[in-house]
Amino acid sequence: MAAADKFEEQAEEIIALYSEGLSVARLRERFGISAWALYGLLGRHRVPLRGTARRDSASGRAVAEFERLRADGMTHDEIADKFGIKPVTLKRALQQKAATSR
Repeated sequence: MAAADKFEEQAEEIIALYSEGLSVARLRERFGISAWALYGLLGRHRVPLRGTARRDSASGRAVAEFERLRADGMTHDEIADKFGIKPVTLKRALQQKAATSR
């Protein structure tokens, strides 16, 4: 069985999670799928790639809710974990937002 065929049974779940913003790294961990196989599956199913559209990504949602969650007492690391991203990804997204807000 080819690597691409191996994940077709789980395609619906993988695509739904990707579309909801789960990071590629988390998808790879969860399904044991390579980046090559993941992007191949997304391409075969004509799923639009996220690219730079941060607003709908996990990091974009984390940035949008960051101040509220910090006010609620969550730490930076807890917020990143809540959205399934690394703390450094959240930090960079916050820095990018600050740079574009100037």
